[in-house]
Amino acid sequence: MGRYTVEEITEFFHSHEVKCQRSDVQEWIDKTGGLSNDGELTDWDMYDFSEWWSYQGTAYEDGIDDKTKIARLLEEIEDLKREKYKLMDEINTLEQRLDILPF
Repeated sequence: MGRYTVEEITEFFHSHEVKCQRSDVQEWIDKTGGLSNDGELTDWDMYDFSEWWSYQGTAYEDGIDDKTKIARLLEEIEDLKREKYKLMDEINTLEQRLDILPF
């Protein structure tokens, strides 16, 4: 990892408004090798961490098996369907308020 501790890296990320836990940073280091650029802590490391972190728990997380990936995608589809129906209801409500007839 070089000359930086997990705590120092976490504090650096916090100073850039990345609200992560020390355990998240440790996991990132364990799974990806951590810092790039010969162990020098830079903004690029923060961007790399943020991208890696944004995929955790999704179908796009590195290292998950196909079964888990499919299950997560199916869950995402169901969430999107629920959101679609919610938005359709909201459109209908707003149209009624404006006395707009649906097509």
